[in-house]
Amino acid sequence: MAHWGAQFIVMDASLALAGVAIFYWSKLLSKKYNAWTTRLRTKFSSINPPPTPQMAELNYKVMLYLIRVCGVSLFAGAALAALALSH
Repeated sequence: MAHWGAQFIVMDASLALAGVAIFYWSKLLSKKYNAWTTRLRTKFSSINPPPTPQMAELNYKVMLYLIRVCGVSLFAGAALAALALSH
């Protein structure tokens, strides 16, 4: 039984670390994601035109928020699972 507990602790620590890393690099991830989607929208402008500068800034802020929420969710989920495991 102790073996399973150790595996869950390692898994929780890994998820918590991933959550912190995603939160820390959220600005870079948001910039890269928006650059990628802008390239696609420029290449296939007949499907969806490239964003205006105002919309590009809004897209960046929205993705920054969503990426940070994902990072916090991973960290909080891992922390709660670790707390539940310790009791």
